[in-house]
Amino acid sequence: MANILVAATPAPGHVNPMLSVARHLSSLGHSIIFLSGKLFHDQAVALGFRFVPFEGRADFDYRRMDEEFPEVAAAAPGPDAMNAVCMATGIDPVPDQYRTVRQILSKGGVDLIVTDIYFWGIFPLLLGPRDARPPVLTFGVLPLLVSSRDVAPFSGPDASPAGRLRNHEETQQFFAMMQPATTRMTEALHSSGTRELPEFFIDAAANLPDRFLQLTAEAFEYPRSDLKKSIEYIGNLMPGGHGKTSAPEWLNSLDASKPLVLVTQGTIANWDLSQLIEPAIAALADEPVTVVIAAGRPDLEVIQLPGGVKPENVRIEHYIPFEQILPRVDVFVTNGGFGSVNLSLSKGIPMVVAGDTEDKIFTASRVGWSEAGINLATGRPSVEQIRSAVRTVLSDKKYKENAVRLQKEFARYNAFDLITKTVNSMLSSKNFEQLLETAAARS
Repeated sequence: MANILVAATPAPGHVNPMLSVARHLSSLGHSIIFLSGKLFHDQAVALGFRFVPFEGRADFDYRRMDEEFPEVAAAAPGPDAMNAVCMATGIDPVPDQYRTVRQILSKGGVDLIVTDIYFWGIFPLLLGPRDARPPVLTFGVLPLLVSSRDVAPFSGPDASPAGRLRNHEETQQFFAMMQPATTRMTEALHSSGTRELPEFFIDAAANLPDRFLQLTAEAFEYPRSDLKKSIEYIGNLMPGGHGKTSAPEWLNSLDASKPLVLVTQGTIANWDLSQLIEPAIAALADEPVTVVIAAGRPDLEVIQLPGGVKPENVRIEHYIPFEQILPRVDVFVTNGGFGSVNLSLSKGIPMVVAGDTEDKIFTASRVGWSEAGINLATGRPSVEQIRSAVRTVLSDKKYKENAVRLQKEFARYNAFDLITKTVNSMLSSKNFEQLLETAAARS
């Protein structure tokens, strides 16, 4: 069996799927070193992994993003926010991430490195000699943003001659828009003692690893005729039960005659609940539905209720295990977290998506393109926008039909079997390379 280093960016949307991957690999007999923020120490150790914490800029607390990264909280939605998030949480940690990885590798015995796509501290290794590192497997826990002649970053797919011209122009505009982050990445790599990337850093995150497994169904991603063969879709990783949250007692006593609407603003972009949760409560207070709010934070008292009173049809919880409540949900109102959107689609649940921070604008656009829900194309929808969208999703059958269509596509995959196959292949290749090196040394 192999020694596998699993590195995860310290936020739930990255750590949770990587914990699921690590636990699966551990069940196969592999030894796991789990590298992430100190906040996730207990979860990793409880699963039997050796835990190594990040230090310096690489170790941040996602629950205090507005305090730890005031430049992100102050950035205007759009290009400024995208650059600010990339620099603060993805690029600035690169030197510290790389330093820790190098320290682990210096002790020897690592046969495979597994990362999430946002762990850019792996770049210096990938830019170095291939024979000086273990193979690298990366998981796509965000929308696939690889540049393509068939896809424009914001406008979506169009493989016609006119569409490809549009795609090229919009891609160049996207590169220009992200120039501040690109410059910062070059500086971070130079400070780590390595050369700059051969392509746009977001492209490199998927193209440079030896293998790349995208956590979604191919049917939910824009079609690309020029995708690298090392990139493969593997469907959804169902929650593995490593969380400690149990379902609320009232879940089984809900009025089944009323549609159930689940509302969440995620676990990171939720420092300002006036963006989605508060207007959703106001929008649905008098509707013939049951509303369940998953606040994603412990201080529920900060939620501003209409008239200061919680509506009778609203339930509010800190956290709710989605895999337990989603089978009952008729509409999922979300800010577009990639993992929760994929989980919703794997259950056949149509959505209303309102997100314009981090990667959420790209997830939301895919929901609209697939017609499995409505993309409100804003991170601050009005009360009327939310009310109208929920009514439309409930009344127009096409959204449920498309969500069920995608559910069937997700059901075609067995993610853990595909992970096992990929890891076995990579480890076999590594062993073969070692045999060749040994033979060459003897000769």
